[in-house]
Amino acid sequence: MGIQTNIILGGLLLASLGGSVMYINMQNSKIDKLNIELSVAITNQEVLKASVEKSNKELQDQLDREKISQEKIAELTKVSNEARKEVSKLRNTFARHDLNSLAIAKGNLVENIINKGTARVNKELVDLTNPRQFDESITN
Repeated sequence: MGIQTNIILGGLLLASLGGSVMYINMQNSKIDKLNIELSVAITNQEVLKASVEKSNKELQDQLDREKISQEKIAELTKVSNEARKEVSKLRNTFARHDLNSLAIAKGNLVENIINKGTARVNKELVDLTNPRQFDESITN
């Protein structure tokens, strides 16, 4: 009975050692699988973080461009209001003066004044309608 018991106990010991090795190997493979999943998750998090930072930068750039546009609109509105006031003032001035008699009496003087005013208005119009006027502000 002693040898048979030893053989049976030895077999049970070997079976338990084999089962323990198998269990440890399964646990190690699970740990490896979880480590791979963890590294993928870390990589995904970094990609997502970079994407969010890029989106935030684009949004901030858009807000900056919008602010510049609003400032330009406010500036143009101010210029437009000033131009309306000037037009109103000029209409009142022309209503008080008889330009026909003045043009007949001092034609060269009137012609020079009108030419200078026309050149100034033309320059202001070119400046206001320049399609590249906003490019310089955005790139700075």
